[in-house]
This record gives sequence, structure tokens and C-alpha cells, in this order.
Amino acid sequence: MKEETKDKILDIGVDLIAKKGYNGIGIQEVLDRAQVPKGSFYHYFKNKEDFGLQVIKKHGFKSLQYIDSFLSNTSLAPLQRIFALFEDIQRVYEEKEFKEGCLLGNCSSELADQKECFSSTLENEFLKMENRFVVCLEEAKGNGELRADESPEELASFIVNSWEGAILRTKSTKSNEPMKTLVKFLRMHILI
Repeated sequence: MKEETKDKILDIGVDLIAKKGYNGIGIQEVLDRAQVPKGSFYHYFKNKEDFGLQVIKKHGFKSLQYIDSFLSNTSLAPLQRIFALFEDIQRVYEEKEFKEGCLLGNCSSELADQKECFSSTLENEFLKMENRFVVCLEEAKGNGELRADESPEELASFIVNSWEGAILRTKSTKSNEPMKTLVKFLRMHILI
């Protein structure tokens, strides 16, 4: 029961921070939505900062599950998996009407300069994402799908960095055009 309550609070935190930002929410708003007393919050979290860090990690974990559902799909060739992921990402952002962006990207803009604990936690989550792409790209290289002179590590870093930038731009353009541009250049660059 205790873990269920904590997960509920974290899920609500992910939703609220994705929509309003870390500084745009208060603990009371989270508690009201979770329908738990204030004492319960401090049973699970030391303070709002600890809560924010755990929200980032929870979102990172969910993001990895989402990414893995595509990149580990062995019914597709490795590069097809990457493009299938980006196709689905476009669908997701259309459904959200391009409003939320990526919690990791949003928190990077908002929190990375405030405290080292935020910047290091965010960077760690981005590196986990990059590593998922590295594995897929190494498989593609081993299959001859990727140019022999291509570094899976550098390409994975480029993909995650460009993806985050494209997500940021989808919020301002209210369209998938930035994501489509990313996919177009990925296809031109990585397909033999």
C-alpha cells in the first residue's frame, strides 16, 4: 500500500510538472490531487527538491520503457525501430496538442542551473536514453545498415540532442514539422 501511494504521488507529479513546470506547482496541489494528507508526503519525500528528483527519475524510467518498446522490437531491423519510435512520438505530441514537451527537457531548461543535483540527475537520465540508441545503432552497424565510419555513440548523442530540440520547437510551432525535419535528416545521414 505504501509503494502504491508513493507511485500515485509521483505519477501526479510527473503529470503536473510536465504541464506546469517544477516551480509552477506546490506540494499542496500534488497532495490535493492525490487525496493524501501532508504528513504522507513527508513520509515519502524529504522535501520538494527530493520529490522533484524522484519525479525526474520516475519519468526517465517510463521514458526508457517507451523507448525500449520500439528499440528492442526484433521483428524490425534496427534502423526501422528508430524510425518507428519517431513516428509514434509524432502521434503522441499530436494527441497532446504539442503542449507538454518532454519533462526532462523542460526540467533541464528550468532547473539545471539551480542546483547540481538537478543537472546531474537530468544528465544521467539523458545518458540512459543515449545508451538505448547506442545498442540499437551498434546492432545496425553489425548488420551493415549503418555506415562503417559512423560512431554509434556520437550518433546516439546527436539523436537525443536533436530529439529534445525538436520537441522544444514543436511546442512553439504547434506542429510536428520540427520532428519531421529531424527524421528527414536522420534518414539522409544514417541510411547507407
